[in-house]
Amino acid sequence: MPRRLAILTAGGDAPGMNAAIRAVVRTANGAGIEVIGARGGFAGVVYGDFMPLTNRSVSNVIQQGGTLLETSRSAEFSTVGGRARAAENLRYRAVNGLIVLGGDGSLAAARAFASEHPMPVMFIPATIDNDMPGTDNSIGFDTAVNTALEAIDRIRDTAFASERLFFVEVMGRDSGFIAISVAIGGGGARLYRSGPVLAHRRRGRQHRLRPLRGRRRRSAQARSKAHRSGLHALDLTASAFFPLPPKFVLSGTKPAPTLFSS
Repeated sequence: MPRRLAILTAGGDAPGMNAAIRAVVRTANGAGIEVIGARGGFAGVVYGDFMPLTNRSVSNVIQQGGTLLETSRSAEFSTVGGRARAAENLRYRAVNGLIVLGGDGSLAAARAFASEHPMPVMFIPATIDNDMPGTDNSIGFDTAVNTALEAIDRIRDTAFASERLFFVEVMGRDSGFIAISVAIGGGGARLYRSGPVLAHRRRGRQHRLRPLRGRRRRSAQARSKAHRSGLHALDLTASAFFPLPPKFVLSGTKPAPTLFSS
């Protein structure tokens, strides 16, 4: 019986997915194991859309973003019938194990598949949100943080020259790892968690900026300045002030610790 693995990337793409695919393929091929890739995430497994992966097919991909296998979110795989069809396609191709790269949604789908079908499933955390258990840094997180810091470095000079206050919004869903890392690495003065915390207009009403914690004189000045400039934003994932004095306050349900004091 041939030894064969299938690999797929699901959910949102993350920098480094191609490098992970390359590592899997070359390690497996070195051990005499064949690897096939499912195109388009779990949908490729459901519809039987596979491609062979060899050492040559994954050459010169480690510097490329995205994923060479493409990705999607499959509604069919979320059903019991869709997962049964995926298992049948894998058995038909004599696949001995499945490797999944993705985030928390992909992990839930892989766990459901493994609980229903006797096939080994390996999961590789690959998400910029870094909200996966069992790993310090998921694939893509470091690149996301450094990309945000590069943008902050470019606007810092303008902020200083024009004496303006900048709000930087980053991704990260509910985890906040990107926001915390970027705010510390970029010298952010204050960090806000998700929610409409900036001045914004909704249905003709003007809402003033309201920080979650640490309402001090400096925050009041920031509120006034943001109000005068017409700054607005809705449903922030995370925001930080740039630049302000080197005092950094976390916002959350627990008392906000002061990381740096001037």
